[in-house]
Amino acid sequence: MDLNKNREDESKTNSSEMVPVKYGPHIDVHSEAEVLQGTVHVLAQFAPLQLNTDLNIPPSNWLRSTTEVQQYVHKSSRRPTQFSSIQMALNCPDVVGDVDVISSAENIKKLLKIPFGKTHISLMVHKIGKSLLLDDFDIHKHLFRRAQANWKWLRDFYQNQMMCIPRGSARENSLHNIGVPRESKSRDSLQNRNMYSKFLYHSVRNEAQSQALHRDHEHQQPLVLSHSHSEQHLDRNNPPREVLWTFEDIRMLIGTDLPIFCKDSYYVSLRLRDMRTPINVLTGLDYWLDNLMCNVPELAMCFHLNGFVKKYEVIKTEDIPNLPKSSFNPQVVVDIAKNILSFLKTNATKEGHTYWLYKGVNDDVVKLYDLTTLCSDTKGAEDENPFTVPVGMLLFHVARNMWQSHGRRKDATICTLLESCLFLLNKEIYSEVCASASYMLSDLYVPDSAIQNNWLTSQGEDDSDDDESVSSFQEESQSDPGPTTEVGVDNLCHNYHQDHCHHMSTIKPITSDIEERCHESLTYIHKGLVCFELHNAKKKRMESHIVEEQVRCNRDEAIPLHYEPLQKKHAVSSEDLYIAECKDVVHVGTDESSRSSSCHDSFKAKLIHKAAITFHALAKMHASQNKYRECLRLLRNALICLCGFRKLLPGKAQENTELMIHILELSADTGLLITKSAVKKEDLDMTLDEISEEESEIIECVMMEVDEDAHKWLFDLTADKEKNYSSCILCYQHCIALSQSLVEGQQDIIGSLMKRLGNAQNEMGVWYMQQAQTLLQSEGGSQPAIEMEILWRKSSNMIQQGIHTFEIAADVVNQALLHSNMGRLMRLCAQTFTKINHRKEKPEFSNQERYYFQHAKESYMKALSLLKSDHSQLYAEIADSVSWELSTTYFNMATLMQDYAPLTVHQQEDVEKEVINLMSMSLKLCTCKTETSSAKQTMYLYRAATINHRLGSLFHNSLRNQSSEQKRKYHRQLAEQHYEKSVKQYKSVDSYIEVLRVQLERIALLDFWLTSQQMPRSRLRTLFLMLHLIGECQETFGFLSNQQDESGGEEEEKGGASSSDSEILEEMKTLTKIMESRLQFVLLHLVKLYSIVNKKSKHENTYLDEVKQLYMQSLKCDKSQDILPATAQLRKHWSFLLTLLPDVTKFYLKVAQTDHDLHLPKS
Repeated sequence: MDLNKNREDESKTNSSEMVPVKYGPHIDVHSEAEVLQGTVHVLAQFAPLQLNTDLNIPPSNWLRSTTEVQQYVHKSSRRPTQFSSIQMALNCPDVVGDVDVISSAENIKKLLKIPFGKTHISLMVHKIGKSLLLDDFDIHKHLFRRAQANWKWLRDFYQNQMMCIPRGSARENSLHNIGVPRESKSRDSLQNRNMYSKFLYHSVRNEAQSQALHRDHEHQQPLVLSHSHSEQHLDRNNPPREVLWTFEDIRMLIGTDLPIFCKDSYYVSLRLRDMRTPINVLTGLDYWLDNLMCNVPELAMCFHLNGFVKKYEVIKTEDIPNLPKSSFNPQVVVDIAKNILSFLKTNATKEGHTYWLYKGVNDDVVKLYDLTTLCSDTKGAEDENPFTVPVGMLLFHVARNMWQSHGRRKDATICTLLESCLFLLNKEIYSEVCASASYMLSDLYVPDSAIQNNWLTSQGEDDSDDDESVSSFQEESQSDPGPTTEVGVDNLCHNYHQDHCHHMSTIKPITSDIEERCHESLTYIHKGLVCFELHNAKKKRMESHIVEEQVRCNRDEAIPLHYEPLQKKHAVSSEDLYIAECKDVVHVGTDESSRSSSCHDSFKAKLIHKAAITFHALAKMHASQNKYRECLRLLRNALICLCGFRKLLPGKAQENTELMIHILELSADTGLLITKSAVKKEDLDMTLDEISEEESEIIECVMMEVDEDAHKWLFDLTADKEKNYSSCILCYQHCIALSQSLVEGQQDIIGSLMKRLGNAQNEMGVWYMQQAQTLLQSEGGSQPAIEMEILWRKSSNMIQQGIHTFEIAADVVNQALLHSNMGRLMRLCAQTFTKINHRKEKPEFSNQERYYFQHAKESYMKALSLLKSDHSQLYAEIADSVSWELSTTYFNMATLMQDYAPLTVHQQEDVEKEVINLMSMSLKLCTCKTETSSAKQTMYLYRAATINHRLGSLFHNSLRNQSSEQKRKYHRQLAEQHYEKSVKQYKSVDSYIEVLRVQLERIALLDFWLTSQQMPRSRLRTLFLMLHLIGECQETFGFLSNQQDESGGEEEEKGGASSSDSEILEEMKTLTKIMESRLQFVLLHLVKLYSIVNKKSKHENTYLDEVKQLYMQSLKCDKSQDILPATAQLRKHWSFLLTLLPDVTKFYLKVAQTDHDLHLPKS
């Protein structure tokens, strides 16, 4: 061959010189390498060998390992390191789920070489999150060199599916006659390995040169060291490296033991080649991938002939694909990598499942078997999967690492990993791991931050990934690839198209429904407690077994002492890489140095604490839905769990003060609401007994640690509301006492607790007030009952305590509301004495009534002053309500004094002054509200109209007792003013019955004034004023008539009027008749006056005739209508008046416009 001839010619030159060789144009491929675990700073210094160096003769330092460099070369020259993807994942848990593949470099190279040769492939595949774990599976070693009882199902599966050996007596013997791929142990392979080892030792510089060069080039490294791993994680005595390799857009964690040497200012990998053996594509691809994986820029290839060195060639890594007779297209290799990865991710989709990637020597397809599914489908083979335990342990460690390092950003992934872990591991054997996984799952569903209503709803690392996960998860059942899939070898070389690939994810998103999350959390807490009880039972059995063994010890035999090395090595057993026992005990989030109890108690306390948080979160959800009885049951469970936690870990009790406060606070809130809603005791008992099986078992487990329910008094609600209110108040006070021990940042809760306490005290005070109000209805004595006075005192004390509590909390608004309630209580006391006084023969307004009304007025004024001190308008409605209550207090007191004047102890004039003063203050509060657009404007207008009516009546009555003409005129003027205002205000609220009543009183006032007049013209003017008031009633009668027509139809449909309606009809009938009589009276007196005037003057004849005509019409009312029903009578009277009053009004206006001497109003 020309290549060999060229090498023979070049062998004549001095081979100590490195001859760089360049080959054709190269194709750029993106490749980056970063060391995560392993030795990178100890690199052997390369010394090129002299020409004709005999590699058959071992160097003086061969197989020595006294120095670091010798150790490096010694371990690099041994057999290839057997990397375990599971162990690699345990060493670098941070990258699990982020990288695409975790495997050894040899396995990656095997996959990429599939289309270039007819090699045998046997790899075990596991899916952990987004990562695929690949491990070489030596069929001969693991299946045929083991005992027949070991891995029997897998052996039978291989024989049936791949070797097609029929069942029969000669089945086992036939295995030895069929060629099963195995590692070559021929003499030539051993000689080549030894020669390569001697070559590496020959290539190492002497120790002094090596140390000097190492110091000069210490900062230059071919591999980039990850900044996320400190140097303490690197094993200086273990040259195999775990490298994070990025090949195009594929990220892989690979294990490699490629020896790397330093030559002056560059780094090379060394290869030893026999000049008689040409380099083929597989060899070139092997060299190229090794250099890419380790980020080595050059390859130093040493050629020998029968062990004698002939020459060196230095080839850049990017030129290796262009070597003569061994060239390949790097882009094809990239497509192969992407197609294989796509095939695996599309079909290996189930978390924790074990898949077998298999290809025979001459097969044209690569098959993928789901061993977990196939094993579960075979009866009796469920426990024979040898990969269940290591994969389950790995799932746990990866999930725990994510849980501790990634916070809440990967909840869905962690949840899927832990659920798969629990599915794979036997809870009786690995009870501690299962208990820890259950705790973490419960924490994912209900985090500790749920105490502050922070549920941390972020479900994933990336929104696009989450959407894909959700959609893929929903379609999983419809697109299950099945237990066996395959892909053609030729298809692996096709151009990779991203659109043709859909990688299905089985990550189930965590629900956002709080109730569902809480129930899931309780399920896993229950599982965790069961697992830990199993662990405790197993531990006790082991201890008793040790005691029994010690009893049976032979005195002539030494007792074996169990020990562990000081420096543990995290390595998988060389006998079996797949059955790795987890020796370290799993502890979650608890500092052992701060614990005074055992590890068992500590972890059980963690689960119980999580149960308390979950019960509290679920109770809050039920409280928001007004399901108070269910809330109370869950809160009782939460308190029991928290008491159990404090009993197990008394030193941690202070850390859970905030949770205890929240539980007690919600318990008091719920008890308060239940007490207000008057739930029956039997209903509460039934609800508290309705508990699920999981809740029951959790509580039973906790009650084993708790002597009794210390907070039973809080949930022992009875029909006695006083006791229930007292329990709630005591609970709030206990919360406030606990909150004093919180740190400064958490003491904001004290203000909220103080407000809740004040509210409870107010509720209890109002309840006492309501009881006194109920007792008042049945009170019949001459003095208030002792029981009522006790209720008054209790109500007053509780309201005063509430006011004091809100003063501490600086809550101005609630202080005002409680002062208002105090005013309401004082009015109730006054009302009680009013009822007692009304039973007397001559009731009068008493001093007791005055005393309580005065205190009510002071309370309302305090409330208003507090609200006015707050300049904001946020509480305007509250201020309006308090103003109305104060106005009502003034009005009631004035009304009682006016109706039942205390003339035995006060003068009439003094009483009138006080009544006027009280009415004026009440009217002032109403007037300011009637001028604004308030929702209660109608109510304020009616109150103002009533006050003006009463003031008009008061001045009207006072007018009768005045002897001074000046005072009489003044009181008449005041009475007329108030009557006029009252009529306008009554009309504005459509209270026309009251309008009719006020008009009659105004007519009566003019009638009284008429009796004191002697001059005809004065009397005539007064009569016309009375006629004018009667004419104004036309609008009133029209409104009443229309209203009666509307209500009459409704009454007929309902079958008659009620008793209250009958009273109103009777009153309207009486007022109408009085108005008719007053009209006749006025017209009659006008006829008399005009008759007298006509005798003196002949210019009044026209008025006299008209008045006579009107008087004659007023007398035409049909008296027979009195036998008709009340409604019909009213309609007849109103119809008559509505016919007559327009003529009366017309006559009045004519006189007012013509007779100017009378000075009559013209409107």
